[in-house]
Amino acid sequence: MTTLPTTVPEGTALPYAMPEGEPLAPPTAGDVLRMLRRRQVLIVVLSILFSALTVGGFAAWWLYLPGYTSECLIECVSNIPDTGLTAEQERLRADEHERFVRTQATLLASPTILSEALKVNAVRETDWFKRVLAWKDEPLIELNEDLSVSPVRGTNFIRVAIECRKREDPRVIVNEVVNQWYHDVRQRSAEAFASENLVAGQNELQDLDRQIAVDRQRLKELAQRMPAGAIKNPAGNITAQQVQQAAEIVAALELELAQLEQYRSIYNDPEGLAVTAEDRAMVELDPQIAELSRAQFLLEQQRAADSKKYGAGHAVLRQLDAQIEATAGMLDQARLEKLQQRRADMREAVNTAYNNTRYALLQAREKLAKDEAAQQDQDRLLFDYLALESKIETDLKYREELAEWVRGLSRVKTQRTAIKVNVAQPPMDPLERSSPSLLMIPLGLVFSVLLAGGLGLLLELSDKSVRTPQDIERFLGAAMLGVVPDVDDEEVAIKRVETAMIDAPQSMTAEAFRRIRTNLLFGASADRHRVIMVASPGPDDGKTTVACNLAIAAAQSGRRVLLVDANLRRGGLHRIFEGVKSHGLSQILTGAQTLALCVSESGVAQLDVLGSGPAPPNPVELLDSERFASFLIDARGRYDQVIIDTAPLSVASDGMVIAPRVDGVILVIRANRNTRGLARRAYGLLANVGGHCVGAVLNAARTTRGGYFREQLQTFYRYQSKR
Repeated sequence: MTTLPTTVPEGTALPYAMPEGEPLAPPTAGDVLRMLRRRQVLIVVLSILFSALTVGGFAAWWLYLPGYTSECLIECVSNIPDTGLTAEQERLRADEHERFVRTQATLLASPTILSEALKVNAVRETDWFKRVLAWKDEPLIELNEDLSVSPVRGTNFIRVAIECRKREDPRVIVNEVVNQWYHDVRQRSAEAFASENLVAGQNELQDLDRQIAVDRQRLKELAQRMPAGAIKNPAGNITAQQVQQAAEIVAALELELAQLEQYRSIYNDPEGLAVTAEDRAMVELDPQIAELSRAQFLLEQQRAADSKKYGAGHAVLRQLDAQIEATAGMLDQARLEKLQQRRADMREAVNTAYNNTRYALLQAREKLAKDEAAQQDQDRLLFDYLALESKIETDLKYREELAEWVRGLSRVKTQRTAIKVNVAQPPMDPLERSSPSLLMIPLGLVFSVLLAGGLGLLLELSDKSVRTPQDIERFLGAAMLGVVPDVDDEEVAIKRVETAMIDAPQSMTAEAFRRIRTNLLFGASADRHRVIMVASPGPDDGKTTVACNLAIAAAQSGRRVLLVDANLRRGGLHRIFEGVKSHGLSQILTGAQTLALCVSESGVAQLDVLGSGPAPPNPVELLDSERFASFLIDARGRYDQVIIDTAPLSVASDGMVIAPRVDGVILVIRANRNTRGLARRAYGLLANVGGHCVGAVLNAARTTRGGYFREQLQTFYRYQSKR
């Protein structure tokens, strides 16, 4: 029995349709496991095939191309006495010894030594040499590639080895190469080895001393060109202080100039009315103004005293009022004259100060520019000084190391014998194969399984079709209403899958449609989903099958259901249900017929069918008309459930016209046929027109291994058989 799919929450809004090409979340571990299960048979077959190839290849390699290795160990021994050496001298001796070992290893693999070895008859008679000639290869190049010469880390040994197909060949070749090298190295003494490097080291030391002297002289010249304190304290030297002082002077002059600019705007007012509070205060301090103000004040005091002595309107009071008024007039006139005089004096003073300050600011800016240029020159000199000083320090450290190396070479030359070489282990015939290794079998088997699994995953990832409910939820973000198995995988014979609810009510397919009905019922109230449109991305996806069986399932639940064939281009309900009238939806939309006259009985209780009618020339215009809206209102009033079958979304725009007018849309996706891109485009078309997608149905899901229905089908029918 199938697991109950997730129900659609009530009022679920259509999620945003991701545009094709938008990056998706990477597959989870569960997704990878499901992919491996679906490709389990392929992975097993490929694993067996690759494992057989691995074992067969190993066997062929073992029988026909075995490898035998022979090696020789050469020991390099130091004859320098241990007594009287400091720790630094011990380190120097170890460095010299390591360098000598590397030199001998390089010499042993040199073309000169290898060429001499290839001239020996014993080498030319080997199977290795004959094979190289048979393949028309250059023996010297092949020997250089096949021969391994390397110092053994942490020891005094040099390892020389080669691998050949014949057991006797590697010993002969290694032995002759080592003999040629040993004959050559005996002609070289430790004194010659030291002398060659000693001369080069002494010359390099002299060149380095001359370069250090030149750099020190240049460093001294740079120091003389910089002011005092520029090296130890770059930010506090004289030039830096001059730049700071010049910058402060410029800032102060700019502030002063801004203030003078404000005063100029006041005193150069053409109307001559603007004055400052300071100007008014200065006018009030003028003796004439002060005297008039004092006279006015005394007259006002006299009037206040006489007003108590005389009544209102007395001649004395009138005389005092006249005197006060005359004094006030004189005071105002005097103030005006003084203010005008004050404005004239201040205008001249401010203009003079402004011009002087602006000139001083120009001079200060020129000085600041000169000081900054001098500071930049000083910074460049300081940079060159520090870089040269660092270079001298590096050269001095290198000189110390070079001098130690030269002293060590001089000591080797003085002692005349430093290092000797001898063959510690001569080459021998190999006792067993060196290749292929038996460890390659388990490694090859593991690699075969991993390669088979990788190919299975690659096939899964390259397959862009929708196959499982997880694909719909991941790539569309739509809720799952149900999954319908492929009819070929059914264990019960189904005459017509379009009427599986009637022909095979106990089948897994019929049970799947009941679950879709249940999920649709519990997704929202019955009134919220009274008119449902069934759509699909392309033709032959099974939308008509889903619409018919869903209508039958709804009718069997006791609801009055109308199944409408709105595919005015290629209607199909008249081929499924017998007795469907020839006149149908197209004639209702043209006004030629009514719903009551076009509806046909389906043979299923509570289920009526409305055919598409004659194919009109303008199906989209009819479905987008007011008559279609009136038809839906009429159908709502007559039936509990209206299910509409439409044309595919990728073929015609009929479904996009109907989607906004219905309560919800069921999107049917055919497994293994609809690609993810096609399904997402169909989902996006519904979103763009404001359609409400209540969920998706995965149709024709296969029972492949690791698929969705294999175990569910078996469990379902085993459970049915136990009744």
